[in-house]
Order: sequence, then structure tokens, then C-alpha cells
Amino acid sequence: MRLDQVCEIQSGFTARGKLEESPSGIPALQLRDLNETAGWENIVPGRFELDEVHARYFAGPGDVLFRSRGTNNTASAIPEDWQHLAAVVLPLILLKPDDSLIRPAFLEWSINAPGAQRDLEKSIQGTALRMVPRNALAELQIDVPALATQDAILEAARLAARARELETNAANLRHALSDLILHDAAKRAAAPNPKKAHA
Repeated sequence: MRLDQVCEIQSGFTARGKLEESPSGIPALQLRDLNETAGWENIVPGRFELDEVHARYFAGPGDVLFRSRGTNNTASAIPEDWQHLAAVVLPLILLKPDDSLIRPAFLEWSINAPGAQRDLEKSIQGTALRMVPRNALAELQIDVPALATQDAILEAARLAARARELETNAANLRHALSDLILHDAAKRAAAPNPKKAHA
């Protein structure tokens, strides 16, 4: 199915000029919030002086954000336990999944899959400032199985990611242990022999 058949696609709010922070301003999400912060639990939208922002620009739990500009053109689903509602600012694109057809996490997984990323790569405009056009995102073809199958795929993907993490941790521990043993061996070999010292 085309992406625009399973979700609403809304370009982010266009700010006039540089965003000015203000304690009484409107909460807003920018591209740098996603690129510079690891994990949604660490993302707190800043408040900025913005012109009147229509409700269609606001994102919250269950929505998906797409990075349309830069070297990382991937999607990020807002988790259900995120405690904020914020306006989305260009170049972020807001995706609102049809929950009768697709899970937000499955939409994220589908866009970030290697095949979809290759398709998006073909549509990129610009060289110094890479951008995926909104219409190219809308036309992106993804496979949309039944919701139960989506849940199973997501769980399998989660377990695979956890397995890779454990394998990496184990490899790091083996490397550290090997270094420790070798350094200890080198230290013992370099130490003076007490018996020879008294001879």
C-alpha cells in the first residue's frame, strides 16, 4: 500500500524566521530534538514564540515523525508514555497512522527498513542539503499485514535487536578480558626474578 493510504501526512509548521524561546510560548519539536537526543524519554519540547498554530500541526503519543532533511531520513514513533503534546516544525513531517490499519511502531519499522530507505534515496533532492519531498514519502510502497501479524513482526524485531545488543556486550567483555590477561602476562614477564636477584 502507499504510505498515504495508511496514515495522514502533514508537513511541519513553517516558522517565520528564527525560533525565539519563551517560557509562555508554544511547545514545539524540531529536527534537532530527534537527531541530538537518544530516546523519547529524554526529549522535552522547548517553548517558542510562534504565530497561531493550527491543531493539525500538533503531535503526541501514537504519532510518527519523519526526518525529511539531512543525512538521516528515518521515522520515529512517539511512544504511548510520552507526556507531551507539541507542534511539529519543518523539516519534520507528521504522520498520523490509521489505527485500524497499522501500528505506529510498525509504520516506523516499515519506513526505516532497508528497502524503503533505498526507495526514498532515489527521490532525494539536493546534494549539500538533502531533502525527501513530501509527495515521494506519500507514494512510498510498504507491506501492511494484519495487525496481529504486525505485532508478531515487531516482537521478533525487538528480540533480534536485544540479541544483537547482548552479542555486542559479550564481545566487548571478551575483548576486555583478553586485554586484561595479556596486560597481566606482560607485567609478569617484565617483573624481575627474585631468585636471580639473590644469586
